Amino acid sequence: MRAAQTPPRARLPVWQKKTINRLRPAADSERIQRMGPVLLCAAAFLLGYLPGIFAGRGGQTVLGQQLANYYMESERFSVWGTSFFNQMASSFVQLFLVALCGLSVLGTGLLITFFGAKGIFMGFCAANVVAAGGGGALAAYWVNSCLPNLSLLFLALWLAGFASQLSHRLFQSVFLGGAPRGQLEAAARRMGIRCCVAFFASGIFNALCSGLSVLLIRTFA
Repeated sequence: MRAAQTPPRARLPVWQKKTINRLRPAADSERIQRMGPVLLCAAAFLLGYLPGIFAGRGGQTVLGQQLANYYMESERFSVWGTSFFNQMASSFVQLFLVALCGLSVLGTGLLITFFGAKGIFMGFCAANVVAAGGGGALAAYWVNSCLPNLSLLFLALWLAGFASQLSHRLFQSVFLGGAPRGQLEAAARRMGIRCCVAFFASGIFNALCSGLSVLLIRTFA
């Protein structure tokens, strides 16, 4: 019997091979351009978190005490609809701000400032919750607020890469004689699609996190 022969692979035309070889370096370059600002924003968040903890230690400020009371009030998180609405409102505002930064020629600097301020705020809240209620209050705060905030943080960082890329193209158009042909439109289109994906994903995460909060509150109440 003859051994089964595998059919020969279809050969691509030379012009298609050249096109693929040209597109691969461009795609890798765009990925690198996005990752740099994302890492800077993540570093700004971490660097802001520590000063936030330092500022909120002891829970002596009036603002810190008010925030601690707000996050320690379990009634706010015991109803799924209310918890979901509050988390969605917060997600919408923050993702909208990230997208808005992409429409500025100074978008990368604004994004770094935004994530640094977010880190300071979250660290400040956590320190005041610990000062007011101890470890048990911190665990409840983590489930009710930090868990959805972490999912939002990753979505915002992902979106920030495309926002920074759009901002870079705008900067080229305003100050450097114009972005390469078609790249500004492509960056704006990618940004719009990613915004829709981020909003949809945040809705799913917030629905799950709100359900988890309600379940844990009713279980341990």
